Amino acid sequence: MRRMALGALAACSLLAASCGNATLQTSTAGNTTGVYPSKIVVGALASMTGPDPSEFAPVVSGVQAYLDMVNSEGGVNGRKIVLADVADDQSSSSLDAVQARNLVQQDHVFAIVGVGTATFTGASFLASHNVPTFGYDINSNSEWGAGPSLFGNTGSYLDFTPAGPERAYLAQQLHTRKAAVIAYDYPQSSQGCQGVVNSLRKFGIPVAYENLSVPVPVVSLTTEVQRIASAGVDLVVSCMDITGNILLSDTLQQAGLAGVHQLWFSGYNPVYLKKYPSQLNGVYFFVPQVPFEAPALYPGHYKAMTQFLHWMSRLSPPARPTQAALAGWVNADQFVTGLRAIGRDVTRERLIAAVNKMTNFTAGIMPGVDWQVAHHGDGSTNCNVFVEARAGRFVPVFASPPHVFTCFPQPYPSKDLSGPITTIPAPAGVPGG
Repeated sequence: MRRMALGALAACSLLAASCGNATLQTSTAGNTTGVYPSKIVVGALASMTGPDPSEFAPVVSGVQAYLDMVNSEGGVNGRKIVLADVADDQSSSSLDAVQARNLVQQDHVFAIVGVGTATFTGASFLASHNVPTFGYDINSNSEWGAGPSLFGNTGSYLDFTPAGPERAYLAQQLHTRKAAVIAYDYPQSSQGCQGVVNSLRKFGIPVAYENLSVPVPVVSLTTEVQRIASAGVDLVVSCMDITGNILLSDTLQQAGLAGVHQLWFSGYNPVYLKKYPSQLNGVYFFVPQVPFEAPALYPGHYKAMTQFLHWMSRLSPPARPTQAALAGWVNADQFVTGLRAIGRDVTRERLIAAVNKMTNFTAGIMPGVDWQVAHHGDGSTNCNVFVEARAGRFVPVFASPPHVFTCFPQPYPSKDLSGPITTIPAPAGVPGG
């Protein structure tokens, strides 16, 4: 087990008896563990090492950047928030559960602010001990539904299989005649792309080729691309990771299919754009947030994203903006918003209750999440941003500038699914709306 100690007061948080001002508030329920007169000690749980830490480790940077901002302003209700312990699960499901226990039972943190891991097996322990937990719900892990104390950054209920209008809308905008859909052979990938297939077919877009069982690790997509070419496909949707997506783009180009449109669900990252400019050029992405490029494109319209970029640049060393880092920022914002709502009387139960009363939480970054329903269902807001990689930049498309979100009725009316898909103005609270 590898750990990193963050924050100047980490040693004090672990050795309270040696710190003169660190008298721990206690209760029979233990729900004020980690709460001190002048600080609140929290932890994070992430895949800092392992097969693909770049997908998850930046969660911690986002949390730290937000707490740096809050602490520079005096903290919350007279207390600084100290990210004292970051537990590394090394991308191991068994170690994830161990590290979750260690954060609570050994490190005595008040809350987990920033979870970034492929397999969140520690969820059941944290839920059963009523530990407020905030994290990155990238993999639609069912673990986030383990209890009302667990808060994914876009909601704790995730189901990508319903046939929503979003993917079909992109296909309509690109005048798609035939589509192909490709995914890996594990549920987080295949279920996501099953929803794409359902959506395209529901709205009359022919799916001429689908393969939702590409083996991992992927070594060749030649057969898939040959079948895509034979089927006359002009839009390929991928639910693979960045490795598979780059291979897909290379293989399409080698087959003379560089003009085929692509939609990826992984790869919206400035690092990838710089590293793979030709492979990403012309690729579309579907993101549930204000894009990182919005403040520069539309100055003054996206204050929260401007703050995120600023405080990420102030970390030492400066950290690049990624979706994982942004999830960590949102996690910390939600935690702090809950703390501010309950005042100085801080307990786990009061914080959890306050967060679950939030009906339109946006962090100024994303469409509103209604936490009165977000543990078990979708809310009423269906807004996302379509982004295209174009000439070395990510550019929001299809919305009406300076607005970046494209919104749809939810539930979508079923009376006419054959015509153009209807969009609606951004509801109140949606950033830029």
